[in-house]
Amino acid sequence: MAETKGYRLGVDVGGTFTDICVITPEGRTVRAKVPTNVTDQSIAVKEGVDEVRKILKDNYGWDGLFEYIHHGTTTATNAILEGKGAKTGLVVTAGHKDVLAFRRSQIPGGLGAWINWQQPTPIVPLERTVEAPERISIQGEVVRPLDQESFRESLKDLKRQKPDAVSVSLINSFANPIHEEEVRRVLKEEFGPDVEVVTSTEILPEIQEYERTVTTTANAIVKPIVKRYMQGLENLLASDTNTIRILKSDGDLTSVSLAGQQPVNILMSGPAGGVIGVGHVVSKNTPYKNLITLDMGGTSTDCALIPGTNAVLRRETIVGSLTVKAPSVDVRTVGAGGGSIANYNTFTAALRVGPESAGATPGPACYGKGGNLATVTDANLVLGYLPTKLLGGKFSLDVDAAANAVNNIARQMGMEATQAAEGIIDLVNETMYGALRLVSVEQGYDPRDFALVAFGGAGPLHANAVGKLLGSFPVIIPPAPGILCAQGDATTKMSHEQSCTYIKLFSTISTEDLRTMYDQLKVSCTETMMEALGEKSPALRIAYQADMRYKGQALTLTVDMNAEDLGSETSALLSALRQRFAAAHEQQFSFSLPDAIDIEIMRLRVKTTDATPDVTIEAIEAAPGATPPESAVISRGPIVVNGQKVEAVVWDRALITKSGYQVEGPCVITEMDSNTLILPGFVGEIDNMGNILIQPSEKSDTWSDELTDTADSARDYVSKNPLVPTLIASALGSIRREMDTLMLRCAMSPAIREQQDEFNVITNPRGQMLVGQFGSFIGQFLENWKGTIEEGDIFVTNDVYQTQGAVSHLNDVIVLLPIWYHGKIVGWAANFGHLTDVQGKVPGSMSIGASTIFEDGLQIPSVKLYSKGEFNSSLLDVFMRNSRIPEWFQSDLTALVAACKTAATRVCELCDRYGIEVYRAATDYLLERCHSAIGEIIETKFGNERSSFTDFIDDNGHGLGPWNISCSMQKEGNRLIFDWDGTAPQSNTTIKSIPTENIELYFPLRIEANESVPDSGGAGFYRGGNAQRTLYHFLCQGEVSLHDDRWLTKPWGVNGGEPGMRSKKGIWRNSSYGTDKPDYQILPSKMDHLVVKPGDVLEWVTWGGGGLGDPLTRPAEIVAAEVHRKLVTFEGARKNYGVVVDRDDFSVDTEATEKLRANMRAQRPTTWGDLTYNRGGTLKEVLADAEMETGQTAPKPVWEETPYGPHVALPYVKNWYKMMREQEGFILDDFVKV
Repeated sequence: MAETKGYRLGVDVGGTFTDICVITPEGRTVRAKVPTNVTDQSIAVKEGVDEVRKILKDNYGWDGLFEYIHHGTTTATNAILEGKGAKTGLVVTAGHKDVLAFRRSQIPGGLGAWINWQQPTPIVPLERTVEAPERISIQGEVVRPLDQESFRESLKDLKRQKPDAVSVSLINSFANPIHEEEVRRVLKEEFGPDVEVVTSTEILPEIQEYERTVTTTANAIVKPIVKRYMQGLENLLASDTNTIRILKSDGDLTSVSLAGQQPVNILMSGPAGGVIGVGHVVSKNTPYKNLITLDMGGTSTDCALIPGTNAVLRRETIVGSLTVKAPSVDVRTVGAGGGSIANYNTFTAALRVGPESAGATPGPACYGKGGNLATVTDANLVLGYLPTKLLGGKFSLDVDAAANAVNNIARQMGMEATQAAEGIIDLVNETMYGALRLVSVEQGYDPRDFALVAFGGAGPLHANAVGKLLGSFPVIIPPAPGILCAQGDATTKMSHEQSCTYIKLFSTISTEDLRTMYDQLKVSCTETMMEALGEKSPALRIAYQADMRYKGQALTLTVDMNAEDLGSETSALLSALRQRFAAAHEQQFSFSLPDAIDIEIMRLRVKTTDATPDVTIEAIEAAPGATPPESAVISRGPIVVNGQKVEAVVWDRALITKSGYQVEGPCVITEMDSNTLILPGFVGEIDNMGNILIQPSEKSDTWSDELTDTADSARDYVSKNPLVPTLIASALGSIRREMDTLMLRCAMSPAIREQQDEFNVITNPRGQMLVGQFGSFIGQFLENWKGTIEEGDIFVTNDVYQTQGAVSHLNDVIVLLPIWYHGKIVGWAANFGHLTDVQGKVPGSMSIGASTIFEDGLQIPSVKLYSKGEFNSSLLDVFMRNSRIPEWFQSDLTALVAACKTAATRVCELCDRYGIEVYRAATDYLLERCHSAIGEIIETKFGNERSSFTDFIDDNGHGLGPWNISCSMQKEGNRLIFDWDGTAPQSNTTIKSIPTENIELYFPLRIEANESVPDSGGAGFYRGGNAQRTLYHFLCQGEVSLHDDRWLTKPWGVNGGEPGMRSKKGIWRNSSYGTDKPDYQILPSKMDHLVVKPGDVLEWVTWGGGGLGDPLTRPAEIVAAEVHRKLVTFEGARKNYGVVVDRDDFSVDTEATEKLRANMRAQRPTTWGDLTYNRGGTLKEVLADAEMETGQTAPKPVWEETPYGPHVALPYVKNWYKMMREQEGFILDDFVKV
């Protein structure tokens, strides 16, 4: 073949199709689409290249070598998602084997999400995790050298399992890689050259051990697979090009070699291509620079933000449940696609669309592959938005099958098929609207300042409606939107970046030091790019970045620098960086802090990018006028919009692609890979790049829906249109998520940012919760507030009495905002969050020694923070003066206010959209629907028997306890009555349990171990969760507070399950930890002012969870696997589960197990199984054995102490003490069946 330069090819592999786009030397685009080969993506790549070659030869007479082939691949992604990565081992520092299981100790979805959260399986199981006896300090000093002999011995079991790769991630290796390199050498000697060894210092030499470990391990898991794929791809395309490059998750390119070495950087290669394509086709070639992207496919929709030509990047990549620390285009995915299934729940009388999807097989009903469930695609076909043939006539849709599927939903809802179809479309549009708002709001932008760009196979069909909801215009549909990812691949460039941890406060930084660090990164990056580009002096653009935060803040922001900045004096550089950081903070968080607050740099980064000229796309031919020719009309026919049939024109996009042509809605513009719907009242115009620009029509007087204006007519409208409340409920759910996003984005307190200890609510004017998680506290506020409520007022309180216990301690500060619309209150928005410090006698405001609420912190009665819109800055001064961390208090309060204000704005937008009376009628309908559904659940699913249970707080930290909490539940008709009779009266001191997190970087200590405790979870058919053991080695003198529980009463097992292990606290004194003469002191679970000295080691062991069900029925194979994973010991398996496990290969000895289990069953008393709640004995027995089993004296019974305080005169308190003294203890009914 004759070699001709200038033809550049991009290829993107999707789940169903592989897309190819070639850009000719003249800037024209040539496209092709072939089915994806799911067993080997490179086969479809080659088929696509051959297909486009035929087109190029026929149309351009060209058949040479492509200048390059750029490839977006999901090979690495699929290996992770499908669990088909290489068998990989992991080496960690001794005492930290559970780093992948513990993650960040953060459960997504809010403070109560643990109730139904399913923890993802670690990507490397514990049986392939090896502990290396070594330790590096946070400063990079060798604390304990690597014990090679012991380490080699510990590798025997991993060698038996024959891994394909091993990842190495040791504590503090970013500060000194000496031990990781030593481990690498040992592994190469032990496993040989065929096993890949990946160290964390070569992949991510940054602080944060979980992120470093999971990123390194993910790289190891996919590395062998990606390397094989890349080698095969090069061989397959050898006759097509000399240069193959791979798209990275950040939208830039890397070489085939680097992709094979660091495949963790290409995990989101596919979605990035579409966003980069938008940036090139739209942002760089049209006047529209601020863009929101909507990429809607068959199962999901990807959303991204491009504020000013470049897409927003995030410093992490998310694939399924896995999050790794690798840069990626900030693409957010929501479960709304063409295949999303519609489902009507007759119980709640609500329609739901997605996230479940019909997928490609069987797919929507209209695909004719056996699917019979209504999907978004079926609804679009029923409404006339889709033509009956797709892919240029190659794929026919089954109209009757779609109609039958949608009719099934319509019959259940008692409405016409077209009404149900519109409901499906409206709901999926609402879902995408919420996702797009979150993408913009998270970055501090208003979506109304952006244009919306839609692509993907289904995106253009929904873009007009979603743009209308967002207020984002124009809505832009690029040419060939179904294969835009491939065009993005063809136009993007090579880059390489490297980073390093650099933790310094501004007050300690010098320009010389920064220059030295940046020069090292720059040299390394430049050398890598020279090798990848095959040039000695390539044109490169070099960018310098630093990740910064206010001292004490959790989240970092990236600030850019240039070579000129680094050449300036230290004071000038730091001043410029502070201004840029403050501006970025203002943009994203809506505020910045005073210059007196020091700024901390966490890491430095250099990115080198190919600086050769951009690929140019040829502009299209100008149209002779505004009206397209009649020959471009494919057909005319009815479509349904807002319940009305209207005639729409179906246009052939290829025949109207001339700059200046305009088409008015309603119409559908069809092309090979997508269809665009333009609604009535809108017009589409073709620009000089071939994009369709959709805008509201100037001829239309209004494009808002008709609104009803009386309460009666609104109620009638809602009763006839039951989908409206569902749409409003969906919108309210989106608003609540937006409030959460703002809180987590703006707040500084770790309890909010890391534990998500914040709860919001939106109510109606009466304070009844419409959406929220913690219930409404508006009613309590309204009951106690005696002042005026005026427009612009915002209230604040933390008063546990005025809110009637809606907040349980003073750290929980509530902001409440009345939502006004046209002079009337239409509802309330409120948010509370756990602020770190609100005064009080100890840091954190929660002392176990507090005997009155005045010692707990600053009490804030219900007061106006804003009065008629005027901010009470003096009140904030008082708050900040009474907090040990005033900056955190200010940012948290700002976040609470911002969240409520956003909710108010969005609720008013709903009133604009539907009308205030329809909004009110719909929310009343939702409350009634919820009330009826819950009532029916109670009436039909709950029995009539009274259920009771008692649990305990062990002590109050002052030798008194346990304190019981008793509750009984009784059904009365369709209501449940909860009775707390029998609960102990209040303690004279506080009783608390809060988590503590310490980090070696900021505290003078070393974490010697952070691991699970085998056998600590109660045995059962479902094993209770194991306890967690953490060892804190103190490096200087100080004080520590302990706030915990469950050292006395055991975590109960249920229905045959055994109780879990108690918690335990203790301390090794006088540097005796790890010696043959330990000086160990048992500690109480609650105490303030524990004095620690250098060399002391605090042991903190949480309690284990209780088991559920008979442990002898737990599958023996699972027990054996947990022995291998060090979650259960060999003896624990035998004693607690009756399972005999081979000590060499961890297999089950089936015969011995069956015999042992039979003997254990035979030895059980005849009453075994009668006990529902197993507390490890009666409470009297637990108390009697406490000292022998725990080393601590049992607390004095509560009733033996004479109480004092105003509550003592209450009849309930008197009766409780009298009853307990007479019966001398608790009477528990642990035999009730559950």
